[in-house]
Amino acid sequence: MPSENDSKVNLDTFIKKKLLKDAKRIRSKYPPISEKVDRIAKSLKVKRVYELGGSLKNLFSIKTKNYDKSPKFRYFLAVLLASQSSDFLVNLAKDFSRKNDLKLIQFSVHPQHLRVGLLSLKEIENKDDLSEIVNLLKSFRTSYRNDLEKLGSLIERV
Repeated sequence: MPSENDSKVNLDTFIKKKLLKDAKRIRSKYPPISEKVDRIAKSLKVKRVYELGGSLKNLFSIKTKNYDKSPKFRYFLAVLLASQSSDFLVNLAKDFSRKNDLKLIQFSVHPQHLRVGLLSLKEIENKDDLSEIVNLLKSFRTSYRNDLEKLGSLIERV
């Protein structure tokens, strides 16, 4: 029976071989991502950010250092919902993200541009869940864009 450590090593090699083969690394220094654990804010130091290519275009892979000792790193798949985030856009995306257990963060993928984008994250815990996570993030982006278009057409009518 494989141990938990073996599955994390397999996940690491799987991500390197399958997910990041067409990816482009975005080089920069990034602020940590925080998450609440038992009402205490814990920070995840961002190690690397990759812009995925091929069939995974418009998705990002984010590798963070875990605040726990095991596993050493955590992997997230992210989709950019808006290149310029605002409180209104976060409220628009909040319902879908809560229903599907996605995290919304305001994060600058390209810090040199001084723009804080709105990203939706989902942690990759098992290599078998990857296609499900990709489909979920793509459908979220599509429905979010449709909601923005509907809102824009309502504003034009007024």
